[in-house]
Amino acid sequence: MLAHTLADWLAQIPNPSPVEPPGAPRILGVLNNAKWGAGVALILGFFIGLIVWAGGRWVDHHRAGKIGVVMMLCAVGGAILYGIGWTLINGFASG
Repeated sequence: MLAHTLADWLAQIPNPSPVEPPGAPRILGVLNNAKWGAGVALILGFFIGLIVWAGGRWVDHHRAGKIGVVMMLCAVGGAILYGIGWTLINGFASG
């Protein structure tokens, strides 16, 4: 009986539709710029790592070669996370 009364009371609560907050286009603009900057940083990180690796191998400096490889691997790992990030966030947010 108590569960039935609670269900009737909850059925009377309205379900409001979401409303866009004020300033939402500006917030989305900032997020889009951050996303664009992250993509550029990943590409630059990979190519700078490639240059460091090639330069280290050219002058037979093994430490620079290793640093270049680490930079390229970090850029590739970041690109993978960049690519699947929206899917992960959307999956966690939808329940």
